[in-house]
Amino acid sequence: MASHEVSRRSFIQTTAAATVGLGVAGSASLRAQGANDRIVIAVIGTNGRGAQHAKMFSRMPGVEVGFICDPEEKALAKGMKAVSPTQANPAKAEKDFRRALEQKELDAVVIAAPDHWHAPAAMLALAAGKDVFVEKPCSHNPLETELLAAAAKRYGSRILQVGSQRRSWPNIIDLMRQLRDGSLIGRVYFARGWYVNTRASIGVGKEAPVPAGLDYELWQGPAPRRPYKDNVIHYNWHWFWNWGTSEACNNGNHEIDVM
Repeated sequence: MASHEVSRRSFIQTTAAATVGLGVAGSASLRAQGANDRIVIAVIGTNGRGAQHAKMFSRMPGVEVGFICDPEEKALAKGMKAVSPTQANPAKAEKDFRRALEQKELDAVVIAAPDHWHAPAAMLALAAGKDVFVEKPCSHNPLETELLAAAAKRYGSRILQVGSQRRSWPNIIDLMRQLRDGSLIGRVYFARGWYVNTRASIGVGKEAPVPAGLDYELWQGPAPRRPYKDNVIHYNWHWFWNWGTSEACNNGNHEIDVM
């Protein structure tokens, strides 16, 4: 176990160190827009939340989803389908998001991959001179958060935003204003939150062959290697420490943020 943990730490630290050599790209301001003043983005991880992002961005004026990135063919197809009805220029499918980062026309990335990829993908994107929107949680563990914060500071001309959607909900914003000015319930000195979900059991799971169309090696990325099991992909990786952060950072971080 210790060797696996060192491997992950080494991967992340190597990634962080590698970004130093890309400082020229990271120091540039957002590139001058093209003839149609569009911002080109890549969406990374499109089985669920990422497909929603792809659909939303493809409908925004001045934005083009240039790349759909996912190590699984079915998820790639889902992302491409989300974009195709509303976008004149077809997006390019890339199994490995790092290929998209090499493209000069790419301005920004949206990261909705599993938690263990959030910080590494964000740091690589910042180093490549791209702006970043990364879904919560911003990292898999506290060390990665510190490394990501350092990368954001290093590439200060780049934008890094972490998704915590309740911050943008008008009703939450209004309620927070009323709580702070004392007009709702007086002075607030204590908050308690909880999250309840009647999730069905995922079972024990068993080792199984990797499904056709899934690059499991790329999917695991910086995480310690584990044999493929039939109860992990897609959503249930949240409940395994290798790749997820449990309900604490899946939904609990929203409650903590509001508090």
